[in-house]
Amino acid sequence: MLIDFSSLKKLAEGKTKIIYENPEDEKTVFMVFKDDITAGDGVKHDIIKGKALVDWRTNRDIFELLNRKGARTHYVSSPQEKVVLVKKLDRKINLEVVSRRIAAGSILKWGNEVEGTRFDPVITQFHYKDDPLHDPMLADTYIDYIVRAKGGSEYAEMRRMNAEIFLHLERVFAHFDIQLVDMKLEYGIIEGKVYLIDEITGGSFRLWPYAHKTPNLNQPNVLKELDPEGRLDKDTYRMGEKIDKVLTKFEEIAKVTAKFRDL
Repeated sequence: MLIDFSSLKKLAEGKTKIIYENPEDEKTVFMVFKDDITAGDGVKHDIIKGKALVDWRTNRDIFELLNRKGARTHYVSSPQEKVVLVKKLDRKINLEVVSRRIAAGSILKWGNEVEGTRFDPVITQFHYKDDPLHDPMLADTYIDYIVRAKGGSEYAEMRRMNAEIFLHLERVFAHFDIQLVDMKLEYGIIEGKVYLIDEITGGSFRLWPYAHKTPNLNQPNVLKELDPEGRLDKDTYRMGEKIDKVLTKFEEIAKVTAKFRDL
């Protein structure tokens, strides 16, 4: 039986999802995907018919994989298309946590990095989540200070979890000759512990296919080993690709993540 959301209380609505109460269990809520897509801190905005369903499939497959791997996530189940049942937050942490293996995107400008530079180990950075302020990054030295001198265990736990989750996903995408370039996740507090929350979809990471079957990915710069022009992620939208092409790329991701259950 399908859930009738018209009779449920809407708790929050963001750019790509709506949160509804679960009257049968106060410790969980429903997260419903929308067809919206945004970029540029929300300045660019479109509706892509069918995106919600594709994002839901990708999110389901990734979170179920992470739960099997023992990651602490808010994900409970996907009771029907476009709908996810998740644990209710006590508190959302207003940060985006970004882990990077390969230099791409904004770090090329503000970090003066060369595209394709490989980070080993993976680097993880914190951004204050605020569109009008363009999600400013917090300095690593300040984060280290908070952890060391201010008892900032939540920062230490998010940093650890983000890197661990990145490695899980990097390994599984590698089975399909795809490099996980970077990844942006969010966290919250549930019953006093840090949990991975929100979604993991085509807008959460950069994915570049391998340029050939046996790439050498253990060198300082791996750009020639990868195919950024074949990217499967939200950068296609940021770069002005046609809407139907963007959806096709997201569908390609969902086809890959559908195979995660076999790993």
